[in-house]
Amino acid sequence: MKLNENENKVLTILKEDPYVSQQFIADQLKLSRSAIANLISGLQNKGYILGKPYVLKTEEYVTCIGGANIDYTFRLEEEMILGTSNPVNSLTSNGGVIRNVADNLSRLNHSVSLMSVLGDDRAGEDLLSYSKKIMEVFACDKLPHESTGGYYSVIGKDGNMKVGFADMSINRHMNRSWILGHKRHLNLSTWLIADTNMAKDALEALIEYAQSEHKKLAIIGVSGPKMKYVPDDLHGVEILISNLDESQSYFKTGEENLEVLINMWIEKGIKQVIITHGKNGSAYHDGNQIGYQKAYLVKDENVVDVTGAGDAFSSAVLHGLINQESMEKSLKYGAVSSSLTVQSKSAVNPKLSINLIKEELKKYENV
Repeated sequence: MKLNENENKVLTILKEDPYVSQQFIADQLKLSRSAIANLISGLQNKGYILGKPYVLKTEEYVTCIGGANIDYTFRLEEEMILGTSNPVNSLTSNGGVIRNVADNLSRLNHSVSLMSVLGDDRAGEDLLSYSKKIMEVFACDKLPHESTGGYYSVIGKDGNMKVGFADMSINRHMNRSWILGHKRHLNLSTWLIADTNMAKDALEALIEYAQSEHKKLAIIGVSGPKMKYVPDDLHGVEILISNLDESQSYFKTGEENLEVLINMWIEKGIKQVIITHGKNGSAYHDGNQIGYQKAYLVKDENVVDVTGAGDAFSSAVLHGLINQESMEKSLKYGAVSSSLTVQSKSAVNPKLSINLIKEELKKYENV
């Protein structure tokens, strides 16, 4: 948003000393204190001032909007037997599709702002305490009388999930009003990345905002059932990333041809589309043509946990696109990032970096 002369003067003064009083600024600019108050309020609404002391926006963020929760993972020691007690090793970690994406992007050297809802409980406090070390969390809301979301998964000896449970009732608060209430946080970014953990009217509000403010909006699928929250009109969405099941759920079809499904998405108004199909790789439309990217498969004995593989894929793809890499190169980053994640106990590989991705990519390209 373009600033007027007096707004620029106020910012210049605050850059030198964010603790100055409004009266001091008024005296410097020979304006009334009330006029300065209005100027500061306007700068806050436009996202140039984040709070008091007057913290200024100094860089562009990638704002990640959607679910953040705690993952409770139970790894079976033997084959699962229903109807009885099964011995497991348990692990608790931070999760949520968009939180994982934000975490990955932070490790890929992006300035990230997480925008989500958490319960006013120990789990929410722990998640915020961890996240604020590597990303901004000023757009996260702690809601009283609500529980932070939880995702419970049982992982077999092969690293694949046997069964999962999601307690995400808190996500109903991520609605249209919540989006509109965070407009000044959204103003801080050129790229907005959202998952489908929020209400349909929230995604509608984000699409409208992205169109009116010329922001690039990416939507990432979470699960087949949650595709019902994706709006009908998708004009203004820069890119959508989903798997085969999610695309089939949205269109209520059993169609398995990825090219057909991609064209169905394009007809909805989306500029670019990626549909993943597990070990079969992915298909994409980059705005001009349809292409394919193979998966970089990991030996079965090296697979530790597939949780977070899709989030790692989406994050690395978006890293490439944000840095104006080609879709082809971005998808290769995504395939490598996914392969690195399945070899980790965590949904986000703690060793992830863009240098590691590029080094691993050389190995696959030389095969």
